[in-house]
Amino acid sequence: MSNTAFALQEADNYIDYETFLSDSFDANKYADSIIQDGGDAQTALSKLAFSIASIDKQIQTQVSNNYDTLLGQVRGIRELEIVLSTVQDNITELKSSLNRLSGKIRDPYQQLNTYTIQLEHFHQTADLLRRLQRFVVLVRRLESQLDRDIAAAALTLHEIGIISKESDFDGIDIVTQEQVFIEKAKEQIENEANTLLKEGVRQQNQSKMAAGLQILYNMKQMETQVQSLITHMLDDLTKDIRHAVDMSSLQKQMRASSSGPAVRRVNNEPTFSNQGQWQQAVWKRMETLFRSMSDGCIQIYALEKVLEIKKDSFLQISYLEQVLKTLDATSLASRFWRTMAMNFEKELREATKLSGFLRNTFVNEYEKLYRLLQEFLSQVAVHNGISLGEFSQSPEYIIMQRSISIFDRKSTKITSTSSPTITRSKSTYTK
Repeated sequence: MSNTAFALQEADNYIDYETFLSDSFDANKYADSIIQDGGDAQTALSKLAFSIASIDKQIQTQVSNNYDTLLGQVRGIRELEIVLSTVQDNITELKSSLNRLSGKIRDPYQQLNTYTIQLEHFHQTADLLRRLQRFVVLVRRLESQLDRDIAAAALTLHEIGIISKESDFDGIDIVTQEQVFIEKAKEQIENEANTLLKEGVRQQNQSKMAAGLQILYNMKQMETQVQSLITHMLDDLTKDIRHAVDMSSLQKQMRASSSGPAVRRVNNEPTFSNQGQWQQAVWKRMETLFRSMSDGCIQIYALEKVLEIKKDSFLQISYLEQVLKTLDATSLASRFWRTMAMNFEKELREATKLSGFLRNTFVNEYEKLYRLLQEFLSQVAVHNGISLGEFSQSPEYIIMQRSISIFDRKSTKITSTSSPTITRSKSTYTK
């Protein structure tokens, strides 16, 4: 070990490195602590100068001893700076290239996106124009069909409705202008279809019924219109039943036909002297009622037969199957009979509870009531091409017989007002 190195090592023993190497070292606090400890400032300064000189000598020694190594590191640092500078330049150039590339990609992308939106709009416009052209063609076709082929016009009208529903024609003048004509055409077609159907049912004209059903089927209204027609027929029959046994209206009728002074009776009951006239009026009403019921049943059988014959040309499914599916029933005629019989029995029960005269009339002359019912059932059986004996095995016959059994003195009990369930899938008695 050289004398200089030994001297420096000895000097280290007198230098307080830890105080000056502390991260929390504060020169002001250090000086203040020397003064507070009563130390001599001149001595402290001398120690600091000695320490500085010692550190300088150590640095010089290290530099002298490691000159070649330090010089190599300096050259390495310079070379590294050159490399870093080159890398920095390359990075700058790369960023510039990326910016140029981004510009080359972004602009075509934005342009392509614009073209895509335009193409989508072109497709939408083209589709709208095709639908609009189809709409105009159908309207012109509808104009020509209204006077010569209502069934075809109904189909055209339905297609116009589909196109209008699926397309956004808002604000298109030609469509707005045609709406008035379309609504009038729809009203005309619906009125003609319903007229044909109702007249066909009333007249039992199969051609008219078939024509009306075809028009309604083309308009996708057949099921609802048939249901509405049946409901209307049942409502009319219920009104006829209620009128036949309505003592209030009977009293007004008898008062209007009587030549003598009007006599008001409690609960609309006749006097003893005019009971015969009232009974005749009641039976006349019942005869009219059974004719109406016979006509209604025969009309329903005729309608059911036409519905069974008519079929969807594509699906080969009869109109009857589609109507029954909507009504959730197994037979149109059976549903009609069941409802009619239920209403018939209900109205007779309620009326005879309120009128002793009416109840006595039906009980005392049950044979006449029974005969009217048999004539009614016979007419229906003849229409269906079978004998009354065959028809007597049908559910329709049974529920109607049960509806008047409450007036039969021979009956040992009052039958239930509920009707048996009828499960025929189609008109068994229509030939």
